Amino acid sequence: MTSLSALSANMGAFGIIATILAIIATVAAFILVVPESKREKLGRFGKFLHDAVNFKFLIVEKILQALYIFVTAYLILCGFFMLFMAPETWTGRHWLGGYGILLMVLGPIAVRLCYELLMMAVLLLKNVISINRKLKNQNERSADADLFAVPELHRTQPSQPTAPVTPVAPAAPAQRSTPFQPAEQAAPAAPSFCTRCGAHLDENGHCPNCDQK
Repeated sequence: MTSLSALSANMGAFGIIATILAIIATVAAFILVVPESKREKLGRFGKFLHDAVNFKFLIVEKILQALYIFVTAYLILCGFFMLFMAPETWTGRHWLGGYGILLMVLGPIAVRLCYELLMMAVLLLKNVISINRKLKNQNERSADADLFAVPELHRTQPSQPTAPVTPVAPAAPAQRSTPFQPAEQAAPAAPSFCTRCGAHLDENGHCPNCDQK
């Protein structure tokens, strides 16, 4: 009784010390390891602890995989050894080979079904984590985007300015002398009589009287 009481007293003291140290470790982890901004500054082991405490990977998946392989191999080997077993009972010797064959065939199938049912929940959780991570990244990119940023040139092409069209003046119509055209625009007609003597001019416009003098 004395030893048990001393052991319980020592365990009580160690339990109190362990509780205090666990509280200190928790506070230190939330300050130094848990924040996302601290991950790049951590070493290799620190990054592993960061991913572990933030549940960025699932340990249960690897544990279930190892248990599946172990149990499947165990059942197949047990069924194989039962082929050579014939224990003696009160009714005589009884060969266990039939049970061994059933165990080798049906055992892995049953284990596989149980493993797939468990993995459905694990895969569903992984898909939810992946979707949440993608949505978080999209929200962070949209929040960091500048509303007043200049659009990218390869996405928004400026419209090419069109060359100015020079107006062409209409061609002036050909001038014709008409009876209603003003005197300054119509060509003056050559006189057919001499202005001195009044004689009729020849074809060259010479007066037969005045030009001979």
